[in-house]
Amino acid sequence: MANKEIIKKELLNIKRDGMKDLVEYMETSGFFTSPGSTKFHGNYEGGLLDHCVNLFNLFKVLCNKYNLNVDRDTMLICAFGHDLCKAGAYINNGHSIVWNNAHPKGHAKLSLEILKKYIELTPEEEGIIKYHMGMYGTTDFNFRGEYTLQELSNYWNTNKLSKLFYFCDDVVAQFKDIKK
Repeated sequence: MANKEIIKKELLNIKRDGMKDLVEYMETSGFFTSPGSTKFHGNYEGGLLDHCVNLFNLFKVLCNKYNLNVDRDTMLICAFGHDLCKAGAYINNGHSIVWNNAHPKGHAKLSLEILKKYIELTPEEEGIIKYHMGMYGTTDFNFRGEYTLQELSNYWNTNKLSKLFYFCDDVVAQFKDIKK
């Protein structure tokens, strides 16, 4: 598991009103110890944090490689905020990781709702987080989708960074965040 104290320090270095309260929420909600899913990426205790660290690292490498000049605060907020909705969403029942029925449903919209309770997001950060699930978040692919394929396409055509973030999220989920 990634070192949560290092991550907390990185997040607390972001100079935005409410950041301290957001990090406190992350602590009390179980963000740093929660699994990332039931059977896919990070499906072990601490898997959510590991997933976010892996995503941040790949996103940072590719942003630097392509000279995208992305603010480090934006990278951190997006990487550690995109799946904030999953804190406490999955629990270990003693046999496997399962959905916590007491947890609210939702994904990107729920993560955005939680984040906005504590900090102000830039329009770029909001779009990156909203569309981070790519096609998997569309109503065309999933009856619980949060946007249409057309909305996703329109956004990605004008906000390439959002598409890169999705790519990084998918790559680390498929190839890096496997059960230990």
